[in-house]
Order: sequence, then structure tokens, then C-alpha cells
Amino acid sequence: MRVLVTGATGFVGSHLLAQLRDAGIVVRAFARPTSHTSRAEALGAEVVRGSLLDADDVRRAYEDVDAVVHAAGGGLALEPSAIFRANTETTATLVRCAPPTLRRFVLVSSLAAHGPSRPGKPATEEEPDAPRSVYGESKLEAERHADALSCPVTILRPPALYGEGEHRMDPLLDAARRGVIPMVHPGGTMSLLSGPDCAAAIVKALTTEHPSGRYYVAEPAPITRATMARTLGRRVGRPDVRVIALPPATLRAAAALAELRARMGAPLVLTRDKVRDVLCRHQACDPSRAMRELDWHPKDSFIATGRPDRNQEGAAE
Repeated sequence: MRVLVTGATGFVGSHLLAQLRDAGIVVRAFARPTSHTSRAEALGAEVVRGSLLDADDVRRAYEDVDAVVHAAGGGLALEPSAIFRANTETTATLVRCAPPTLRRFVLVSSLAAHGPSRPGKPATEEEPDAPRSVYGESKLEAERHADALSCPVTILRPPALYGEGEHRMDPLLDAARRGVIPMVHPGGTMSLLSGPDCAAAIVKALTTEHPSGRYYVAEPAPITRATMARTLGRRVGRPDVRVIALPPATLRAAAALAELRARMGAPLVLTRDKVRDVLCRHQACDPSRAMRELDWHPKDSFIATGRPDRNQEGAAE
């Protein structure tokens, strides 16, 4: 099997390429002209460069491909149009240019496409979607484009990811080292998943016979945000870390300030759109269907290991 992988140089892609190689699957990695691809090449991937918004580039990448994993995307941007380009329009181009011989299309979406879950009720595939953020809306619209394909389509919805190469938990780790972690809705629930386990779900989606549809992929047991914070405290040697409730208005103000600084040239670290998802009190999902139909079972546990990163301190989501 030859698989076209977008997002191969990203966090999930970095774990996915090694697992695809180990499964005997030939990989063609689609990368931007400026992307660093040395690791992908070292893992045996053929690299093709171009834009996922350019139909000619996409058709060239599709040559002799049996399946697609669309893991590229983005959610940290100042303008909603940029988020829709990264998530929705790239998917639309892949769908529009897909050859009739394609055997499977795997889209890596997000729990944000569903929106908040209910108290004590992790989201299931049967429930209606109501995303709260532009990012979630763009992922949901991308899913609708994928649904239009004539080949089998698997849509995976992971929650917040953690592991080597993912750094979005770094500010919380820094706070844990200081002994105090501010947290919006400390009693709110959330699901988590490691990068390697997310990659394993993608491999299962490519190699296991199953019906088209959406699948939540996450560790089976949701946790509270306070539990996540205390786990990070143990990770950095601060088991006595204090978790304090952060008012939503404070987080909104911080995001507005971060956007203003970004418009003046500073790196973009937080947006008001990201805050819309963070302010959902419950962000949990039930992975039972994926575990049953894909024969997939996560090996990592955020709580059991107490580690956001398998190999390096401080790299996590």
C-alpha cells in the first residue's frame, strides 16, 4: 500500500511515519516548499512539495497512491479565513482531486468539531455537533467535504494531544515548577491522547476493515483539569502544586492582548478563538467505537505515567 500523508512533518505526522514504516506501508509525504523534511526522508518517506490549495500540486501527489491520511491543518491564526484555508479548503482540494482508484481517505479532525460534551457524558458519535470555535467549525466543514468522497472515509476526532514534540503544555509545566497552576474550570472534564496512540489509530484506520464514519480516539477515562494540573506537578517534582481557578474574563483578556502583540510582530501564542474551546467546561469523548471497530487500544495513560512526554521533560500538549 502506498499512502499519501499530509502534515507528515507535524506532531502527529512525526509519530505516524515511523509506525507506517514498521507496518510495511510506503509513504509519500506532502510538504510545503519551506518545510524541513530530513526526518521524514530518514524514515523512508518520498517527499513531494507543493500547496494543498493548488489542484495541480495535489493531482501530482496523488499519482499511484492507494490511500490518503490528511493530518495537516492549523488553528492558531489571527483571521478566521486562515483557519478555514488550513483545515477546510485543503480538504476540499484533496476531495476534488481524488482519483477514482482511491481505496481509503483518513481525515484527522478534532473533538472541537463536536463542541462541548455534557457533564458526566463524554461525547459519542451519535450526538449532534455544535462547535464553539472557528477552528471547530472549520474541522466540521472539512469532515463534510470528506463525506462527499465515493471511497471509504474514516474521520478520526482526537482530543488534546500530548507527547514528544508537542509543546502546548509548556506554560502549564512552567507554572507547575513555580508551584501554582491557574486553570479555567478546574472541575471540568477532558479527554487526552498521546501522539503515538493517535498515530496508531491512523494506522488501524488504514489496515483494518471497517465502515466509513466518525470515530473518537482518546484514552478511555476522562480526567478533570485539576487532575491534569496535579499530574503535571508530579512530573516536575512538585506534587504539592496548587491549582487555582482562573476567571474566564482573565483568559479572554490575555488572548486579546496576545493577538494585539502578534499584530505588532510578536509570536502568536494564544487567540480568542482558542479560548472559546478552552472555556468549554467539559471536553470529553468516548472512544468505545474506535476500540471496537478499529481494534485499536491506546497504550499510554497520561495519569498512570504522570508524564506529558515519553522522552523529554517539558514537551507536551
